[in-house]
Amino acid sequence: MSKVRIQHARACGYCRKGVKKFCDSIGVNWDAFLKEGIPEKTLLDTNNVMATKVVEKKRQMDDA
Repeated sequence: MSKVRIQHARACGYCRKGVKKFCDSIGVNWDAFLKEGIPEKTLLDTNNVMATKVVEKKRQMDDA
């Protein structure tokens, strides 16, 4: 499965501090996210609009 990375969130205009807060709120290890990324499904399963936007941005960037 494809992984979302910090650069995808940054491409949406999200700040690192906000992304870290979101990761903490859904139980995602921040250091692991920065190092390895997290599966798209993890974000999509949150049903969070901003998380979905990051996944969509990642897919757009992959297609470019």
